[in-house]
Amino acid sequence: MSSLHAFTRADAEVALTLGGESVSFGALRDEVEARKRRLGDLPPGIAILRAHRTREFIASFLALYEAGVPQAVFAPEWTAVEVDARRQGLGCCFELDAALSVTWRSEAESPQHHPDTSVVLFTSGSTGAPRAVQLSRRNIEANVAAVRASLDFDSAPAQTLFLPLSYSFGLLGQLLPALAAGLPTTLLGNLVELKALLDEGRLVGMISGVPSHHETLLRLVGDGPPRTGGVTHVISAGAALSLPLRQRLLRAFPHGRVYTNYGQTELSPRVLCLRSDHPAFLSNATGYPVGNLAVKLTAGGELCVRGDQLMLGYLGAPEATREKVEDGWLRTGDLAELGPDGLVTLLGRNDDLLKVGGERLSPFEIEAALRELPGVEDAAVWGREDPLYGTTLTAFLQLRPGTPCPSRRALRQTLQGLLSAHKVPADYYRVEQLPRTANGKLQRARLGEALRPELRIG
Repeated sequence: MSSLHAFTRADAEVALTLGGESVSFGALRDEVEARKRRLGDLPPGIAILRAHRTREFIASFLALYEAGVPQAVFAPEWTAVEVDARRQGLGCCFELDAALSVTWRSEAESPQHHPDTSVVLFTSGSTGAPRAVQLSRRNIEANVAAVRASLDFDSAPAQTLFLPLSYSFGLLGQLLPALAAGLPTTLLGNLVELKALLDEGRLVGMISGVPSHHETLLRLVGDGPPRTGGVTHVISAGAALSLPLRQRLLRAFPHGRVYTNYGQTELSPRVLCLRSDHPAFLSNATGYPVGNLAVKLTAGGELCVRGDQLMLGYLGAPEATREKVEDGWLRTGDLAELGPDGLVTLLGRNDDLLKVGGERLSPFEIEAALRELPGVEDAAVWGREDPLYGTTLTAFLQLRPGTPCPSRRALRQTLQGLLSAHKVPADYYRVEQLPRTANGKLQRARLGEALRPELRIG
């Protein structure tokens, strides 16, 4: 994928639609070539681009990629403190504006990145401080090929994308495979715009999002007759797709296929995929490895992955890299079951597991049951230290607007019919919004911030 031909076709067909303006593959190719000529003599180090959902960002990203200039993608919404921390993590770097002019330059002058670094993306920080993940062209090309095959990109007529382009799911997992497949992509700002297309009967082809996005979309769609006949592919990643949500998506998109996925930025990012026409889809199974990825479990049940999509390492953090990667295998931090046919079922993160009464529990099952309660829009479970039981379970409920708050007694009684007694949370708190990263991952470590008396459900 060293030339843009692998990304775009030089013809009159539409490549991108942004803000009502369409850009053909030929016009995108011309703009990328023009931007490559404007790169000139750049400073040493890593170029920083702000991932605005614009034609200029996409063309600049592709131009730097083709020219072999290592680049780091920053989210436009990051605060000055967040930007400064990530700049320091990059070491020798400089920032480019939409016209590819240098607007800022670090004091460091000696690059420290891996010589094969092509793109640097940052982990979400849901389980700790964000890391700068170095990805090579080989990583990115392997991911594009794997995603294109596993999600059947070539059979989709078009794609509608509202995911942030600063994260691996949106940029590497959806936009680049679409460009490689010659798939027209419409970029939107939010789900409301997606709903408008749906109402107008203009939503066709592939849509993608994290489970919380799909929950919101289903609420917008409502319970009436499906108006989703043009949707052919529904992609979910970024968090576990519960069985009830899988069933609801199948009902809402009767003419489409639903895909549940798992990935990590360190793996460029797609790792597992499962299509809704597979018998195991209506279970808690997560998927099969994509591309040439191989998986195995440690003695403790942790999922490990190796293959061409494995990152070069964390920039400026060799110790963290060594802790994460051993003998070519990346330790994902996720516990899993591995079926005889290679089907992987995730059980939860190593650091998410809760030990109650001597038994290790995954919060996923409990959270899925909580989401099935009337009026519950989203839910999370947290373990609190207890001198007798070691840990007691606390549930945080995000209720739908206008829903009356149930009592703690009613919640426990309902859950006792769904879960074993030791899995039923002891305490309940009502929150306006669960703490999630910009790409939808639950920040479980921040749940303790909601332990306020006025939020406790009595």
